[in-house]
Amino acid sequence: MNIYSIIDGNRAVSGIIITFIYIGLALLFGYLISGYIKKLYTDEEEKTWLYPISGRIVNFFEKFFNENKNKQMKFKEYFFTLIMFNFFAGIIGFVFIYFQHDFPYSYANNHMDLSLTFNTVISFLTNTDLQHYSNSFDLSILSWTFVVTGLMFLSAGTGFAASMAFIRGILNDNGKLGNFYHDFLVSIFYLILPLTILVTVIVIAMGVPETLSSYINVFPIGSSAVKLPLGPVATLVSIKNIGTNGGGFYGANAAFPLGNPDWFTNIVEYLSFMLIPLGSIMSLRYVFDKRFGNMLTGVLLTIFVFTSMLTFISEFIGIPEISALGIFTGNMTGKEAYLGLAPSSVFQVGSVFTSTGASSGGIIDYTPTGMLGLLSNLVLNDPLGGVGTGIVNIFTYVVFTLFITSLMVGKLPELMNIRIGSKEIKYSTLSLISHPLIVIIPLGITLMIPVIMGTFYNGFPSNISNLLYEFGSAASNNGSEAGGFLTNSSYFNYLDGIIMLLGRYLILGIQLLLAQQFAFKKPKTIYNKSAIDTGSFSFAFMLLAVIIMIGLLSYLPIFALGPLYSWAKDFDFMVIGWI
Repeated sequence: MNIYSIIDGNRAVSGIIITFIYIGLALLFGYLISGYIKKLYTDEEEKTWLYPISGRIVNFFEKFFNENKNKQMKFKEYFFTLIMFNFFAGIIGFVFIYFQHDFPYSYANNHMDLSLTFNTVISFLTNTDLQHYSNSFDLSILSWTFVVTGLMFLSAGTGFAASMAFIRGILNDNGKLGNFYHDFLVSIFYLILPLTILVTVIVIAMGVPETLSSYINVFPIGSSAVKLPLGPVATLVSIKNIGTNGGGFYGANAAFPLGNPDWFTNIVEYLSFMLIPLGSIMSLRYVFDKRFGNMLTGVLLTIFVFTSMLTFISEFIGIPEISALGIFTGNMTGKEAYLGLAPSSVFQVGSVFTSTGASSGGIIDYTPTGMLGLLSNLVLNDPLGGVGTGIVNIFTYVVFTLFITSLMVGKLPELMNIRIGSKEIKYSTLSLISHPLIVIIPLGITLMIPVIMGTFYNGFPSNISNLLYEFGSAASNNGSEAGGFLTNSSYFNYLDGIIMLLGRYLILGIQLLLAQQFAFKKPKTIYNKSAIDTGSFSFAFMLLAVIIMIGLLSYLPIFALGPLYSWAKDFDFMVIGWI
């Protein structure tokens, strides 16, 4: 069933309506879960309706590992524990994938070389899920169920635990960020696992397979038997979206019928990856201040609506040469016909707006300005962020904006009645400038290597766009990929792996240092009258301006050489000079 059949009338109007229906549903479900997430952020999990079940599970694991939740950690211990926990999980995952031939449920052609194994493990460990392979048979059933799915849960739990520590740092004044093990267990058993189970049941009911069988034989007309990969698809689809991971069982990801059968599952999967990030932002209305939470939601919603409309309208207009044929208005290349332009576009923008990266079509086939809508969110480090990471990302922008605004109007920089000092400014600035450097430096180096650039095949401006998308996706821990060149090479496997590690742990470490500075300070209400109103429209405008200036202007020359130049060529606009 095509969702366009629900709404009669002009395709452009119906497409805009469908886009806003998707956005409205995300806001509704984000609001519904925000109160629940607030209880987790304020250490009130015993007040949740899952406490009788989840509480016992968390208590069991804490007793089993002899870990006391009341043992509070400062930054060094919290971050070191987080790193070591992830490091050993990565080592185990590497061993299982590299030697998967020696474990049960393996295929004859299961093999990944050293560089691809490194890239794959780092990718799933860092919540990026950038896949430099497309054949489901490259991984065994055990690798899919134990390593890939396991790392998806681990990375999502780590991200939400970090956001709990960050919020706690602002709320506390004892210099402590909490207990990582307890935060991780709460993240998994109170939030991520229950939602994953719910979504798994829904998608199985809609036809997504869930089995330990490796494949079935299908017989295309006039052809011999073809092996159709099967496996724990429903489980992986659920956690890839709930955990904002994005890695797909099939190379086509959410554009493959067995992973996303119809318009209803498309909505379910879209809501799944929007749910926790949006609910976390909206929960700040209860954690801190209603006006502050509404302000953040409004700023992020503005970015989401703009990029969604930019991408949809660009795809609707299409390419002049194709539109001139008079067959169909819009660029349907690389998109599933049963979804159509609007659902595909808003799904793709949403997956980049968060750090999910699940693809509902071929990103390389998007128009230049359509891809610009996706790239804008990527280089902003996924504005809404993934599970947990969106909270810490937006707060770095808030701190920086407070400092700039206070200098402009001569008021004291304060957040939640806490004075912002030089260290807070230093850490927020360092976090904000690290992301562009992680992207632009490798991009510049790669452009100067003829052997590497020789694997690109789309032409100069598209090559710039595709390479920016590759490194931007890795640094933002997004995982979606435009392609257009040989991604599965030792060069890109190792380089992307390093970028993913820096984009995850370097920036997260700096952000937790920022939380540590807040945790040492007590609220100073005496300064309230002279502080910036962080819930006002004017501050929202300034925050949006800072996000655009810091995030987008760093990439303006690359945009000019990439998607903007491609757009000018496609529409025969006058381009002065030769590039």
